[in-house]
Amino acid sequence: MSKVEGRILANWPRLFFFTFLLVLLRPQDPLHYLLFLPGCFASLSCREQLRPLYLWLGWSFFSALCAPEPSVALVAWGGECIVAGAGFAAGLSGRQDRWWLRVLQVIGWLMGGMILVQAAVAPPFPRGWVAPTERSVLPFRVTGLWYNPNQTGLFLAYLLPLFFANAEERAARGGWSRAFLTIVLAGLTATALLFTYARTAWVAALVALFYYWGPRETANRRRLIVLLFLLVGFLPSVAGRIGRNPLASGTLDYRFMIWQETWGLVQKYPLAGGGKKELQATLRPLRVDHAHNHYLQIAAEKGIPAFLLFGWLLLRFWKAACSSGQAGHDDRLTRGVKAAFTGQLVAGLAESIWAVPLGSFLFWFAFALVAAEREPVVTGEGEVSV
Repeated sequence: MSKVEGRILANWPRLFFFTFLLVLLRPQDPLHYLLFLPGCFASLSCREQLRPLYLWLGWSFFSALCAPEPSVALVAWGGECIVAGAGFAAGLSGRQDRWWLRVLQVIGWLMGGMILVQAAVAPPFPRGWVAPTERSVLPFRVTGLWYNPNQTGLFLAYLLPLFFANAEERAARGGWSRAFLTIVLAGLTATALLFTYARTAWVAALVALFYYWGPRETANRRRLIVLLFLLVGFLPSVAGRIGRNPLASGTLDYRFMIWQETWGLVQKYPLAGGGKKELQATLRPLRVDHAHNHYLQIAAEKGIPAFLLFGWLLLRFWKAACSSGQAGHDDRLTRGVKAAFTGQLVAGLAESIWAVPLGSFLFWFAFALVAAEREPVVTGEGEVSV
């Protein structure tokens, strides 16, 4: 390691805390992720670890060159490089220390507190996110620190298994009294998620928690099911939001129309995709700018090979997740990261989870945290450990 890399890594944790916090406060602007570049440069020597990122960005570059408007597509590709590289560098750094969890806890308190204030004083906000047929039963839709309740809900669903994992870790080490604040934070996050009334985020959180507790902790799964029935039974707003038959809702019919238009673009540009601008132009008559399906959006923007490459990334992630569990490296917080990752992938069936830069950042952050290859470490006795 060079002296420059050594200095960067020595000061990286202090820089990272404020950089990560800035990104979470203003997640829409890709330029905010530029502050992660020191970590990106410091990790360039880890070429084996960065190979999945190189493959993805390499195909994205080829797809941008083949797009109907390559200049626009290349600008979008530059933003993707910044965000994905920042997330991967943050994940590699997070394997050495858990400072990233402290950042998420700070933003969790801020987001949860803001949502409670909005729920207490705000009218239905924004009204465009509440259908006229639901306004009689839906009191509000909070947005937290951002402007989109669905985006806020997906982020809270990502946080929830991490906070539960941290609370259970603290309780196992020092009893429930030591974990009191963390338990309160987990409860605050769950309440804030409920108040977003984002159905896709609710499903993502349920899947994430079921995955996190696993078949060995069936008692917690049963408690979660009981809690779900209590919410539906005693809160008319929750029951009204779900509806008697969610599969026959107007929202789902609307999404089917979006998916049909998106699939038409996939058929038109099957190899390299049509690019983001072409997709937005296709969906403009439906008054949306993304496909509301992560996997269809990848195929429409970057082509069917990109969809297959994304599947390879997921396969690599699950293999790493299974191997870490079998090797005994699967602590509760790592399981929480896997659960958060899984919940977001399920949400991708109804939302474009990379429609905002933060979604891409969190994906690559979790991917690097779990699936990046560990470098062998030579011990004093000359043995090699991984």
